[in-house]
Amino acid sequence: MANFPEIQCPTCRKFFPADIQAPAMPFCSMRCKMVDLNHWFSEEVGLPVHACDDPEQEDEPQAPSSPKEYRFD
Repeated sequence: MANFPEIQCPTCRKFFPADIQAPAMPFCSMRCKMVDLNHWFSEEVGLPVHACDDPEQEDEPQAPSSPKEYRFD
């Protein structure tokens, strides 16, 4: 049996052996993986967005913020 280093689950903070073949990596279980996915879907976590204050410095046009703003003419 391989001896894996222990890492901490990002969801429950429990330490567990870091088997890279495990289907739930980097989480300790599928439950913790699904809890994390739910945080993303419910927008409790997300990637930071840095808006440019000066419109002349923008390199590309600003995309609509939601699909409702798309226009199909």
